[in-house]
Amino acid sequence: MMLTKTSWNKRIIILCMLPAILFYLLLGIIPSFLTFIFSFTNISGILNVSWKFIGLANYKEFLLLQNYRDTINTIERTIIFAFAVTLIQNILALLVALLLNNNMLKGRNFSRAVVFLPSVLGVTVTCYVWTLFFTLDGPASTFLQWFGLHSSFFGSQTAAFPLVIFVQIWMSLGYAMVIYLAGLQGIPTEIYESGIIDGTTPSQAFRMITLPMLWPTITVNVLMSVIGSLSVVQTIVLITGGANNTDTLAMRIYNSAFGVGKQIQQISGSTLRQGYAAAQSMVLFVIILIFTIAAQYLMSRRDKQI
Repeated sequence: MMLTKTSWNKRIIILCMLPAILFYLLLGIIPSFLTFIFSFTNISGILNVSWKFIGLANYKEFLLLQNYRDTINTIERTIIFAFAVTLIQNILALLVALLLNNNMLKGRNFSRAVVFLPSVLGVTVTCYVWTLFFTLDGPASTFLQWFGLHSSFFGSQTAAFPLVIFVQIWMSLGYAMVIYLAGLQGIPTEIYESGIIDGTTPSQAFRMITLPMLWPTITVNVLMSVIGSLSVVQTIVLITGGANNTDTLAMRIYNSAFGVGKQIQQISGSTLRQGYAAAQSMVLFVIILIFTIAAQYLMSRRDKQI
């Protein structure tokens, strides 16, 4: 029996989707499942070193046996980092997108490229540039000395964490701006023209037209920011290594798994504890899941009100 055109088209679609599905399984689903399994073991990741299942011992150590205050402080820093990055990044990205969406603005394409440039440079280059900028003999230190001030920046117990947040926002702002620009350009100009005829002011146009029609885009950006900021590792690793009150839960997981720097000895007492890191990852997964569901619920409620 000969295949119909519809059946043939369906098979072609499935065949084209197959590489992406396999890629997702190999790099997404399977590693996540193995992480869950390894969280119940004492695997170290070192070749030829035996490991065994130890039940809930890793979870018990992290949630009950660890220094309670240290664990709470790490989770608090993680939440503060995610909240600050999500809020400030989205506000700035929306403001920049509104500005650069103006057809009358000269050089707007160049300005868009400049804002998006940090996202193209990558984490390593960006962190290296800002590390040089905030060194003790760098431009920032020289500027403060003009006013008789001094700071050790990334070496400071108080300044390091806000500066890491700043670097993360600066590096991710371009992606959020591009998404907002796409949302703004999807709003029909006829709606604004009708509003002008009805005597709508710019602030009223933003509240009554732009914000409601842009809300799905805002929801996407907020969810992406929440998930991304809760799992940020590279920025902290490259700038402070988790020292000076910049240790987040994602950074602690990285330290437990790969033993980076001295922070791991202070926290867990040993290196290369990938089973313990897997348990921490599952705790982080639950936190991300809770915050994502909460954010999506709040954004959807706000969408209905608008």
